[in-house]
Formats: sequence, C-alpha cells, structure tokens
Amino acid sequence: MRQSILLRHSAALIFLLAMGFYAEPILAQSTKGTYSTTADVPLRSGPGMNYEVIATLPKGITVNVVAREGYWLKVESMHGGKAGYIDEQFAQPASAVQSTSPKGPTPSVAGLYRTLSDIELRAGPGMNYPVVANLPSGIKVNVVRAEGDWLRIESKTGAKPGYLEKRSVERSTDRN
Repeated sequence: MRQSILLRHSAALIFLLAMGFYAEPILAQSTKGTYSTTADVPLRSGPGMNYEVIATLPKGITVNVVAREGYWLKVESMHGGKAGYIDEQFAQPASAVQSTSPKGPTPSVAGLYRTLSDIELRAGPGMNYPVVANLPSGIKVNVVRAEGDWLRIESKTGAKPGYLEKRSVERSTDRN
C-alpha cells in the first residue's frame, strides 16, 4: 500500500515537472516572429528591470522576436543592431499594428505645454519607468505625442526626452 501511494506521488511529481519543462518552449515558439514596438521602449541586456539599458527603441520600430523569458521578449534588430530584451507589453505582432491603426485623423496633442507642479520626467510612459529628471512647476515643455495618459516630451536644446502624465501639464497659451 505504501508503495502504491509513493508511486502515485512520484507519477504526479514527474507530470508536474514535465509540464514545467515543456510549457516554456511551447510558449516561446508562439511568440517568435516580427513585432513592432508600441512605445519608446528600453532595450535591456537581460530579461528584467535590473539589467542595463543598451538603447531605447523608438515606437513603431520592427524587431525580430527570437525567444521569451517570462514577460520579456528577446529581440534582434532587423537592421543588425544589438540583441536584447524588451518588456512584452510594449510590442505586438507587426500584422496587429497595421490592423489597429486609427481610421481617421486624430487630434494632435503636439505643442508647448506648461507644468502645473514639480513633476518627475520618466524614461517611459508609466510609473514603473525610472525617473530621468525632475522638472519644476511652471516651465514649458515640448510635447511630441500622447501614449495613453502619458505625453512624450522632447527638448529642443538636447536634454533627455521623457514622459509626463497628462494631468501634470496644461497647453501653453504663450507663443514664446
């Protein structure tokens, strides 16, 4: 009797281990192919936020996904750039990008805005991105596009680009 219980537990353990070892490669195969970035995204040297940022891939760039590690996609540039990892939430199959583009003109958010309070400029469109600068209240910023509730700003003087929450700025009425 003790042997039959042990056999059942061993069989269950072997099954669970087999599922763990085979689930990831099956998942990885389904993610391979050509993808397009949906936002400016940091390309990291490994699969996680603690790895060094190699470069920032701009929104709309095409990458070749060769593997998946958890929520991270290992990508290779279509133009011979360095391989690295991006968070899967900022990429989608290239065919999906074309089918989800807007049908008509969208109102432009680009232009000069003024910060309403001291605000953190982030490396990407979300609170999970590192802060690249602290901006004081009342300064003008150049918005180039919106990504959800975030605005991408780029300096005309060469300072680091970044993202601000829409609610932290208002459109500037000054022409200067």
